[in-house]
Amino acid sequence: MARIVNFMPAYAQAPAALTLLRRDVDAAVAKAASEGARVVLPAGEDALCKAFEDAGVAVARADASFGYVYGNDTAAQRLFLGEKPIPSAVTGSCEDALVGGEAWLAGDGAQTKLVWLNDAADPVELPARTTAAELAKAAGVEGAKAVYLGYPQGDVLPVDATEVTLACDLVRVLGPEDCVAKALDRICQEYRHETCGHCVFGHEGSFQMAAVMHDVCTKHGQPGDVELLQDLAPMMEGQSLCEVGRTMAKTVRQALALFGDEVAAHYTRKACPAGDCDAYKTYHILVSRCTGCGDCLEACEDAAIMGNPGFVHVVDQRKCTQCGRCLEACKEGAVVMAGNKKPKTPPKPIPVRRKK
Repeated sequence: MARIVNFMPAYAQAPAALTLLRRDVDAAVAKAASEGARVVLPAGEDALCKAFEDAGVAVARADASFGYVYGNDTAAQRLFLGEKPIPSAVTGSCEDALVGGEAWLAGDGAQTKLVWLNDAADPVELPARTTAAELAKAAGVEGAKAVYLGYPQGDVLPVDATEVTLACDLVRVLGPEDCVAKALDRICQEYRHETCGHCVFGHEGSFQMAAVMHDVCTKHGQPGDVELLQDLAPMMEGQSLCEVGRTMAKTVRQALALFGDEVAAHYTRKACPAGDCDAYKTYHILVSRCTGCGDCLEACEDAAIMGNPGFVHVVDQRKCTQCGRCLEACKEGAVVMAGNKKPKTPPKPIPVRRKK
């Protein structure tokens, strides 16, 4: 059985396999040559590709703009045939064994794992077996409510999870002011653009999930959205051709099992419980800073600001469309955006308080 080693990063910002490879390229090349392995590398990594090719190692140069699909063995095999990396079956059905570059370099029984926490620019090395609480501590998040383990795991765990095995590059820790719906929307958009498009549940299912979560976070959610996703997720997990659709569905299913009420509150209560979604934030004008100059008044195209020269201006929340033009126009820093905690403002314009 031939071995294919995949060095393609699952996330552009978390290339653990490439990071380890660059630490000792010569050793990796010698290991691949001795084992007769083939390697998948980003097409833009010319120096790395040449190092392997000069040693007689077969190299497939892959599109570095995405990486999820290269985790499928049948897709990786097609690269070496000069074809597009389109999965023909779920992983495990190919004659060639596919192994991740990080696991291949670290060897069996690796005790640590390189992890990018909350989109940090640089990785940290953490124990491969840990707890959700320890991950929250490493990320510096107090009062964490959940931990998301990125692809290929795709797990959404409560902060009291005591057994966590890290097999992913990216970890996001959600704190009390992080909205689960917003986080889930971001995750769905990431997955949405990685599906190969060759099965109904993977392609159409991912589109539906991404569309629903975007609607929820932009004040367009509909009653029953959570129930719809809860019904769709198990079907995608069982029917998607590649791991992208399956993992995405598992992430959505787990997140809704833990935080379905928080997601549903966006359309049942018309509010973001965490105060994190921009569409649910409101604009206000602070009495202590407003000079009554009228700049925000002129910038507002919806006539949602009341005021006259020399009077503190007031935003009419019934007319405000959250366009943000007033925030950009105010040179005094009097216009602020607020989540759940709103500043005290007068119902109607009042004279500006002159500084003594």
